[in-house]
Amino acid sequence: MVVLVFVPSYTPSRARVTRPMVMGNPPGTVRTLPEVWPVEQTERFDLYSNGLRIENEFAVSNEPRRAFPVYPAGASDSDKGDRPVEWRNEPAGIVFHSTESHQAAFDPAEVNRLKRIGRNLLDFVRSQRSYHFVIDRFGRAYRVVRETDVAHHAGKSVWADSTGVYVNLNSSFIAVALESQSDASVSLSDAQVHAAAVLTQMLRSRFHISAYNCVTHAQVSVNPSNMKIGYHTDWGVGFPFDRIGLPDNYARPVSSLVQFGFGYDEAFEQAIGGRVWPGIGAAESVIATQAKSAGADPEAFRKRLQQRYRRIINAQTRMTEENQDEI
Repeated sequence: MVVLVFVPSYTPSRARVTRPMVMGNPPGTVRTLPEVWPVEQTERFDLYSNGLRIENEFAVSNEPRRAFPVYPAGASDSDKGDRPVEWRNEPAGIVFHSTESHQAAFDPAEVNRLKRIGRNLLDFVRSQRSYHFVIDRFGRAYRVVRETDVAHHAGKSVWADSTGVYVNLNSSFIAVALESQSDASVSLSDAQVHAAAVLTQMLRSRFHISAYNCVTHAQVSVNPSNMKIGYHTDWGVGFPFDRIGLPDNYARPVSSLVQFGFGYDEAFEQAIGGRVWPGIGAAESVIATQAKSAGADPEAFRKRLQQRYRRIINAQTRMTEENQDEI
C-alpha cells in the first residue's frame, strides 16, 4: 500500500527564505537552517528542493501519532515534575538507528546480493513498522512508516532539550535507520551519509527540529529494570554527526542521567568502544552540582531522580490503558 504524505505546498516567496532557529542548549545558540520544500510528489517518489528523493514503494501506515507529553526539565522530586508542561503533536527530534542487518561487501561484484539483502530488510522493516525511513547501502532513502504515524523504534527511551523532557520516544521522535551494523565492520557509504544529510535537513526544516534533538539510539535507550542506559547500543560510537551537518551530540549531557539519575556499567562501556562519551561526564557533573545545591548526598539525590522517572512511567502506563479502553 502506497501512502502519500502531505507536505506544505511550495510558493516562490518561500524558496528564498532562510529561518534562524534556536537549537536548544546552550541558550542563545542560533544556526540558519535553509527551508526545504517539495518539488514533485508521485506515488513512486517524493523529490525535494535540496536534492532529496524519497522512495515510496514500501510506505505503509501505522497507529496515528497521538499528542505526547513533555515534562519539565530539572524537577527532581516535586509532584509538579511528574506532570506534563505541555502536549505536542509534531515530532520533536530524530533518532538515528543502525539496522543491525546482514551485510555484504560494498563491491561491484556483490551488487545483486546487496540489492537482495536491502529489499529483504525493507520487507521486514515494513512488516514490523520499525522505522519512518531507511537509507540503503546505495544511499536510497525509503519511506516506511509515514511521518504522521508512530514507528516502533525507540521503546524505553529518554531525551531532553531546553523546553522539556521526552519519555519513550516512539511518538515524539522520527526514526531514521541506516543499513549498517553497530560493530562498524562495514563502513557507511558516502551515498548513505549524503542521503542522511539531506533527509535530516528536510525533516528539520519541515518540523522545526533542533540540531541537538538529532541523536542516536544508544544515546536515548534505557533499561528501567536496572536503571542503566544503553539497553540498545546502535550508534553508540562512530555516528558521523559532522558529515551530516550536526553538532557532536556525543558531547551533550546524557538526558537520562541528568533528568532521572540513570547509570551505566562496564558492559555499556565495552559496547561503545571502551571509552564513555564526553556527555556522560558532563551529565555526572550536572548531577553533582544539583545535589550540592539541594544540600543532598549525590547518591540520595540520584535515587530521588529515579523515583521521579518511575512515577512518570506509571502515569504513562495508566494513560495508555485509558486510551485502549476508549478504543
